[in-house]
Amino acid sequence: MRHASPAKQQLFSLHIQRYFCYNFSMKKSQTHPGVRKVLISPKLEGKAGREHLSGILGFLDAGHVWDVRIARSASDLTPDAVRKALDDGTEGFLLSITSPKRQSEIIDLLANARVPVVVLDNHEPSIRRGRFSYVRFDTAAIVAAGLDYFEKTIPGAEVAFVPDPSHEAWSTAREEAFVKLAKKRSLAAHVYSGPSDGTLASWLAALPPQTGVLAANDLTALLVVETCAEASIDVPERLSVLGIDNDELICGHTRPPIATIEPNFAGAGFIAAATLQSMMDGRRTPRELKVAESVNRIVARQSARPSGGKPLLVRRAMDLIRADATKLDVNKLASALGVSRTKLTDAFARNGTSIAAEIREVRFAKVLEHLSDPHQAIGPIANFCGWRSETHLMHYFRKRTGMTMREWRKRHLGSDADAGSEKQPDA
Repeated sequence: MRHASPAKQQLFSLHIQRYFCYNFSMKKSQTHPGVRKVLISPKLEGKAGREHLSGILGFLDAGHVWDVRIARSASDLTPDAVRKALDDGTEGFLLSITSPKRQSEIIDLLANARVPVVVLDNHEPSIRRGRFSYVRFDTAAIVAAGLDYFEKTIPGAEVAFVPDPSHEAWSTAREEAFVKLAKKRSLAAHVYSGPSDGTLASWLAALPPQTGVLAANDLTALLVVETCAEASIDVPERLSVLGIDNDELICGHTRPPIATIEPNFAGAGFIAAATLQSMMDGRRTPRELKVAESVNRIVARQSARPSGGKPLLVRRAMDLIRADATKLDVNKLASALGVSRTKLTDAFARNGTSIAAEIREVRFAKVLEHLSDPHQAIGPIANFCGWRSETHLMHYFRKRTGMTMREWRKRHLGSDADAGSEKQPDA
């Protein structure tokens, strides 16, 4: 779960073939007029990089054509690769530079060449030489969205932050924003500062009941949820856990599913591409650009559902839903619990949710599980997971993810995605 498969890391080739139609290996003087040579190195291992790439493609869909080379990971973005790109006449670079210290030689090469460079995913101080622009999220807005959610769903509760074990700059920036905003709101706040071992379990166990725990990202939220399960700490009854990223492959496959903040990654990618185009066209651009709408939405899942001393009836109902959501409806659930439909629906409403929403969430998680199996044909998935028709699932899936099930499978499984897709409708 914590590392992308080779198939996922090769995913970029599936997306760019339709868009980057001018991919010449000739000299700049021979390049088609108006086509800019660009090297892109997004961080494709996680959802952020994939969505950044989606935003870049959205910019190119608007009528801009680039001759693109892609360095698929940080290990491919070497000084030699940059030198070759410069020798080939590359006019612009759109990069994810997560560690300026480790990539200092690359930064020096680009700064001295004075070519346009747009940097994503960097929280270090800006490089004040060369032609660099930085596209950054409003980290405070992302953290504020998490605190707003906790204040709404568990009013008066204390809050806590768990940084990513790597302690990279992006995690530190989110931690600092959390501390500052919690202090400004006069919230009792806790920050975990130990290793990701048994110390985390004891720290979580010591938090006051109903504490809202904001994790640096979804992988860190997964670590928190797994640690709570091993330490018999109930989520969300005891602690409410919220991640950042909305990586469906992570959040939808845990028990309980992980609630999360979805940043506007695609918007950042679009802004970065537009900024690079402006720089290559000779227009002045700011040194730093902040994504104005940094938060898309809060995706409310079970790990951060309002609990507030969730009654036994709701807990029993949720156990049945998780065990057999594909066959249950409101009437069957009420009958199994020996209560009236009205009493059961009212109990869920008082806890800020509905039976239908909880059943749908579990069914959707099962859909993602089936889609993650490259040998599973897409057509029967709706029936397997309890949806009333394949068409109904197709419409819901597109509305929720912005893509078809086939597109989702290709995005997450890469070249392995075709194994179960032959002769299937474009679900």
